[in-house]
Amino acid sequence: MRLNTSLLLSLTLFGCSEYAINAGSKVTDDGLLDGDPDIEVDPVKINFGDLSVGEGETDSRTVTVSNVSTEETGGVLTIDDVYLADATMPYEISGLGAIILPPGAQTTFVVTFAPLTAEDYSTKVLIDSNDPDEATTEVKILGQGVAPRIELTPTTYDFGTIYIGCESPQPITVANVGNADLEVSGFDYVTASNDLSVDTNESVNGALPWVVAPGESREVFVEYAPLDDYPDEGTVVVMSNDPIQPEARALQTAGGELYGENLDLFEQALKSATDILFIIDNSCSMAEEQSNLSTNFTAFAEELEVLDVDFQLAVITTDNPAFRGDILDNNTHDLVGEFVPQAVAGTGGSGTEMPMEMAYQASQRGADAGPGSAFLRDDAFLAHIFVSDEPDSSPDSWANYLAFSQSLKTDSDMFIAHAISGDWPSGCGSASATNNVYESTVATGGLYLSVCATDWASHLKALVDSSTLDLSSFELSDFPVPSSIEVTVDGSVQTSGWTYDAADNSINFDDDHIPAGGSTIEVYYALYGNCAE
Repeated sequence: MRLNTSLLLSLTLFGCSEYAINAGSKVTDDGLLDGDPDIEVDPVKINFGDLSVGEGETDSRTVTVSNVSTEETGGVLTIDDVYLADATMPYEISGLGAIILPPGAQTTFVVTFAPLTAEDYSTKVLIDSNDPDEATTEVKILGQGVAPRIELTPTTYDFGTIYIGCESPQPITVANVGNADLEVSGFDYVTASNDLSVDTNESVNGALPWVVAPGESREVFVEYAPLDDYPDEGTVVVMSNDPIQPEARALQTAGGELYGENLDLFEQALKSATDILFIIDNSCSMAEEQSNLSTNFTAFAEELEVLDVDFQLAVITTDNPAFRGDILDNNTHDLVGEFVPQAVAGTGGSGTEMPMEMAYQASQRGADAGPGSAFLRDDAFLAHIFVSDEPDSSPDSWANYLAFSQSLKTDSDMFIAHAISGDWPSGCGSASATNNVYESTVATGGLYLSVCATDWASHLKALVDSSTLDLSSFELSDFPVPSSIEVTVDGSVQTSGWTYDAADNSINFDDDHIPAGGSTIEVYYALYGNCAE
């Protein structure tokens, strides 16, 4: 019996792999065939090969479905469904041209490959029909996505607990596990903490951007240096051309632990106390220099008054360790008038100048400036000021002389040496540089000023400034974690007006915030950890 059909059919693939017949489609027959349908597909295998992953990158192939039964013996083929064996694969199946095929008829559908990443994608297209011998027909499909693929290792890392002040680097491997070049364009570190950071290791990896070939990797570091004892968390973000993961992320967690803490107590001096010993060259070449010193000493005296220094002042020469007059101090009625006769020591002294030796002899126990004398006070800063235009002929080394002078104070930093002499090392005009003295000024941080200068007033003011106890600076007894420092003055927390100087390990107050005499200064701080533990 012949089958007379009028077909107007369309097939649409939905997300649940169902097909719908167009509402305008209908099937009419003059009696169905009594035989069986026979399905055949072409091709039975599709290899898409390599396809780059990217926006709009696809490849499509057509599959023909035929009913190869004959009109004499065959029957109508009904296609029930066309679907993927693995619905997660990046293949798309188009709608069929018809789902009812008389003997000898055929229809088609299209398979489109759109790879997501660098991966082999192998599955099957399954065609369910009423063929009694082959209820489900298979079309094998395979293809490979070509793309870079970033992989960070480890993706999570816990530094654990680290002592404040210590550092711990953790390597992060940036690998290309894809099959095309990975282009790393940048790094970012997302964190609310200042304790975590990323080091791209450019000394080894080179400057960004990087091109990482398939199978290769680069190593970067996340560094943890805790400044406090709060928990920390951060995420390193790596930007690349990976189409699936353009911003790869790895998480780090950590915590700081306080190793120890310290509290330094200071009592502000009522006044800056300073004992100043002038050692003046009295040889035949020193008339002009002595005159400059005496003429400009007013500037020295005025600066002492401005700084409100509790001072004592005495003068010796380069050939005699005895004081040339009374000790001068804050109670001296005419400081300038009494200093000038001492400073103008004459030019009849020895031509073999020994300034270091005379300062040493003057500072012996029982001598005018030695321990137990009225001049050398335990709580006062000690300054030696050498004025000469000739080399030093003292018999011992400058280092030994310096060590002795520093031993006069319980704290070696309480002694300083200054000089007004010929320029170091070649001198100036007819004035020679003064050896031994120069080395002592350098070792103590003192001033070495030119004896040839025309402005001795500024010289003398600078000497006062550098010869008095600094009431604005307080050296700490241990090394602090800077962010942990807390300063109080007489019980009041000071949030401004001071800075921490790491070079001197000291708290330095601004000029208008210097604590008043008699104040109690407390400095609390955390200690750096023992990073070897």
